[in-house]
Amino acid sequence: MIETIVATIRLAASKLKSSFALLREWWRPLLTALGMCLLILLTRPSSNVDRKVSDQLLVSQRAPADRNILLIEINGEDVRRYGGPPIGRDGLGKLMNSVADGQPKRVLLDIFLGERMDDTIDGRLTAALARLGPQKLGMVTSPTPMDRPYARFGRHATLVDARLTQDTDGWHRRIGLPGQFWGINAAAWLATGKADRDDIPLDIRIASREYERRSVHDVISGKVDLKNRLVLISASARIAPSRAFLPYTSTADRGAVMAMGAQSVQQGYREHRKDGLLYDSLLQISAILLGFFCAMSAKSGWQLVLRGLSAAIVLFTLSITIGLRWGVEFAPVSLVTSFGVMINVTLAQRLKLVSMVRSFMKGDLSPEEVWAWRSCESASHSVLLFSAEGRVKRANIEATKLFGSDNSHLVAACMPKIGERNDEVSMVFPDGRSRIYQLDWPFEHVPIVVMRDVTEAEESQRLLREQLMTDEMTGSINRRGFDHALNTLSKETDEYAVFFIDMNGFKSVNDTYGHDAGDELLIVAAKRLAGAVRPGDTVARLGGDEFAVLAPRKFDDNSAAQMAARLSDVLRNPVRLTNVPITLRVGGGVGYAMPRIAGEEPADVLRRADQVMYRNKLEMKARRAA
Repeated sequence: MIETIVATIRLAASKLKSSFALLREWWRPLLTALGMCLLILLTRPSSNVDRKVSDQLLVSQRAPADRNILLIEINGEDVRRYGGPPIGRDGLGKLMNSVADGQPKRVLLDIFLGERMDDTIDGRLTAALARLGPQKLGMVTSPTPMDRPYARFGRHATLVDARLTQDTDGWHRRIGLPGQFWGINAAAWLATGKADRDDIPLDIRIASREYERRSVHDVISGKVDLKNRLVLISASARIAPSRAFLPYTSTADRGAVMAMGAQSVQQGYREHRKDGLLYDSLLQISAILLGFFCAMSAKSGWQLVLRGLSAAIVLFTLSITIGLRWGVEFAPVSLVTSFGVMINVTLAQRLKLVSMVRSFMKGDLSPEEVWAWRSCESASHSVLLFSAEGRVKRANIEATKLFGSDNSHLVAACMPKIGERNDEVSMVFPDGRSRIYQLDWPFEHVPIVVMRDVTEAEESQRLLREQLMTDEMTGSINRRGFDHALNTLSKETDEYAVFFIDMNGFKSVNDTYGHDAGDELLIVAAKRLAGAVRPGDTVARLGGDEFAVLAPRKFDDNSAAQMAARLSDVLRNPVRLTNVPITLRVGGGVGYAMPRIAGEEPADVLRRADQVMYRNKLEMKARRAA
């Protein structure tokens, strides 16, 4: 008996010891895998793909719109008939009286009445609003709950928050923002009559275009049955663009979004959605456990592949099923990604890959370098691994083909100083070829560089920038290029001057001799201005017959005036055009300006130069007239 007990204790102790040994071996990779899965679930790197799949499937269900919800849309005909936009106070008073006559259950007036108008008309509108009262009438604030409507109107209604809430991708999937300054939720009040400030998720399955929509004139004419219905009055999107965007429904009007919110509340969608999200979370946990089980139980690579694919298909299907059953957004891609992460980490631990890497510590590569190098070695670009002593430890096949075995010069080019890594490098080969390489450093602590040849891309970008910043007619830079040069220079120094030039008589040349002559005159003017300035100065055609010169050096009034006179003189010189029978003299007004204070906005300097030029032209005209 005693021997049996001792044997049992020894067996239990042996199993416990084995369990502790297994735990010591596995806790780090498992903790790593769980951390990665948690990171995936929190950051949702595939959220865009998941949302597209989720939105498309949910919208395709097309749940019917509640026929008890009525949208009264103020359309263009109503604006013409009753004043606006969107509707005059007198017309609104008639509408509200007609609505009150119809005995609706609740009315949400999505029009901000923020100011006092005519006392008589406001009095009639107030009386109409009072017929409904705060229990039946909701009135919006704008643009925050603190911006209330005119108190004479507001005391007869419950004030609700009219703002719509966009998700990060621009679509509207809810109304309200939890934890932020938010008034009474308009959709919740319309549905229940209660002052609920929580956010309301929208059931995007509801076919928003199917809500009954009637015009103001229809209601005033008595053609609409309002009894015990939820009524929402708002401007049509055609006369007041609402910028409301429902997933895969394109633009929508504010009224439809609030109606969807009200219907979602009535159907208990928020509580229903919580159940769906709970099941989705349980499925996420199951995916992690299933990944561990597949990797641990597989006896061969084919078995692992078959089990992994089967499990991924099941998880994907279950995720979509839960989403459609409970009408919630789902994340099948993130789910399958977590499953795959757990499989890979578990498999790596089973194959003892970590211990295999440790065996390389006896050589010249650390485990981190081994893993990093193995992940980049087969790249189609040149890849190099540097040492701390300044030598190339590894070069892949592409790098060897390109640079040969003598590649020591690449260390200084890529890492000029200790701890410094270049982003780009230009290299000249022995045959005279010049190439530009973008340097990518995939790992923070391992000096591996991937060299991508971007020569053609850089050249294309340079040509594109030149095209965007060059005036096609004169070859000078254009207004965009001049603004860029001016802004760049102003950040470096305050010692510069701007000269604004407007030609005289250009319009008469165009009118008399045609646009070809005018174009040729502009080309001549640009060349003369370029010849009259110093190297390093910038000549630009701003548009029409306006030019500008940017001179990056220190000026005083005397030196600036001398340069302005020189620019004016070159424009006054006689011009002989190709198809013009006479010699022309055009000239031009020149104004200049320098920064008055350190850090003055360059646009202000250019504007002052323009003003001086205009004043000079007026003085010239006055002297001619005298």
